[in-house]
Order: sequence, then C-alpha cells, then structure tokens
Amino acid sequence: MYLLYVDGSGSVKNPNETYFILGGISVYERQIFHLIKQVDEYVESLKLGPAEEIELHASVIARGSQRPWKGIPRKSRLQIIEDALEVVRTTHKTNKLFAVAVHKAHYSPNDPVEHSFEEICNRFDRQLGRFYKRSGYSSAEAQRGLVVMDKSDNYESALQSLARTFRIHGTRWGSLRNMAEVPMFVDSQASRILQIADLTTWAVWRRYEYQDTRYFDKIISRFDSEGGVLHGLVHLSPDYENCVCPACLSRSIRNSVTH
Repeated sequence: MYLLYVDGSGSVKNPNETYFILGGISVYERQIFHLIKQVDEYVESLKLGPAEEIELHASVIARGSQRPWKGIPRKSRLQIIEDALEVVRTTHKTNKLFAVAVHKAHYSPNDPVEHSFEEICNRFDRQLGRFYKRSGYSSAEAQRGLVVMDKSDNYESALQSLARTFRIHGTRWGSLRNMAEVPMFVDSQASRILQIADLTTWAVWRRYEYQDTRYFDKIISRFDSEGGVLHGLVHLSPDYENCVCPACLSRSIRNSVTH
C-alpha cells in the first residue's frame, strides 16, 4: 500500500493571497519507518530540545514567533527549512511528491480545497495505476492507496464526503480504481510525514505566490513523473498556456505528444 500524506498552504479566505496549495508525499508502507527516522535524526541534529516536541511547520519556522524558533535569526530559520527539504530531496526514490497550485480568483466561487483535493486524488490514483500496468496487470503486485491529512485544517467532513462521491461516481476524469478508503485525518504534530507535506506545500506556495524558487528548486526533482512528463505538479491558473513554470511546460509537452 502507498500512503499519500497531504497538507495545505496559503489561506483560502485571505483576499491578499493569490494561491492555495494542496500537496504532499506518497510513501510506500515499508518506507514509512525509514522516512520518519531520517526526519527525526535531522530534528535531533538541530539541538533545540527533545525531538518529539518539535514540529516542522514551515510558516511557523519562517515567522519565528513561537518556541523553539523564537530568538533564532531569520536567516538561520530559513536555512533550517531548506535543510529539511534537503532531507526530502534525498529520501528513498519511491517516495514521490504531489502538489496542486490553485489560482483562487480564477476558480471562484468554487472551493479551491475541494477542487485541488479532486485533482490530487486523481493524480495519486493514476500513479498507482501506472504501477499496476508496469507489473503486467498482476493482481499480486497491485497497490492500493490511502490519503492521510491534517485534521487541524477543518476539512474532514467535507473531504470525506467528497471522497465517498469519488468512489461511487468517479471524478471528472473517471473512476478512482486504486483507493482503499476515504481519507484519514490525524494530528500533524504527531506525524513527521505530514510535517514533510507541510514543508512541501509551503515551498510550492512560495514559488507561486512570491516567485521565490529557493525552496521549490530543492525538491522539484522529487515530484511524480514518468517519461519526461511531470504528473505530480499541477498549476491551475487562467494563463497556463503562457506560463513557463515546470507544471505548465510539462502540460504543454504532454498535450503536444497526445495530439
């Protein structure tokens, strides 16, 4: 089984922000322990206190208004985020990133959370479908997927209902054939991998909201891709045809190949 740990970045209701990001990391069940161990070792190396009490929450680290980040120079705090993303970059090759960047005004009045959730579920399901195809359609090699989300985001009821709808009626792209169950919601403070999802979405949000590529460039190579096509990164904007971000360029290449 593969688990897709998902978190959001950016405020849905803040009119001063252009983008909302939903994203995260898919991890094969046998790699979960190793990934957690990698992140724990990084947190321990910071020597800021007991590792189990320290949550890697990118926006909180960047602001530096809470312990243990309070009092640490901003340059050092941002380097901590970048170094944590380096852990993500060097993690096991089967761990893949996903993110959906939604231009909120373009999709108004639709809910950007629901829209991005449908998109990311479809992308994850297609990844699992490619694994099945690669195995020669062997039922013994078929993988199921489960989405794990931060319960503090207050989307639990709506997204579980939406996930049930996807299972019964499908998404805009058809049925989700490889999902084992509706999303699970857990406390991000207790989940290192949800913290990785938070770091990932923050890096993507910085790239699209502020054109700050420092963090995004660190992890771009880890987004789900195959045959030169970037499947794991989606940019939903009004001007995608003229956009030169990696997601839109890959989309243009994919469309030219299929046509």
